[in-house]
Amino acid sequence: MNKKLLLIAPLSMLALAACSKSEAPAADADATKTADASAAPVKMPPPITAQETYRCADNTIVHIDFLGANEAADIRVGDKTAAAIRVSPEVEAAAAPADATAPAADAAKPAGPLKSVDGETVLTGSGQQINLKLAGKGAQTCKG
Repeated sequence: MNKKLLLIAPLSMLALAACSKSEAPAADADATKTADASAAPVKMPPPITAQETYRCADNTIVHIDFLGANEAADIRVGDKTAAAIRVSPEVEAAAAPADATAPAADAAKPAGPLKSVDGETVLTGSGQQINLKLAGKGAQTCKG
């Protein structure tokens, strides 16, 4: 009989501990709601719109994932599982519009070719023929 009581006692204490309520989580929930309301919406990355494989003039094979409407591209040299080099357009801030009702989307437009952050990799063109300059190599034409 004593052994049964020894087994039941911890279980009943565990059940009582689970029923305990405190007011602290309610205060934390209000702070979380306020933080969520003031947080900026998350911008989704651009979708992959095309995947192409090219052979360049020096027999280098490159795999390119084109993202969005010419928003960016991921370049993989050699193997498809190689580390990707992200290239994106340089954005130039346009002069302030004379008309105050002009949309803000026109304030910054992409200009020129797609370049990597360090400026060593440059991609121009799309479709069956591109021009590509990889880091440590000269500019060359690549065909799909």
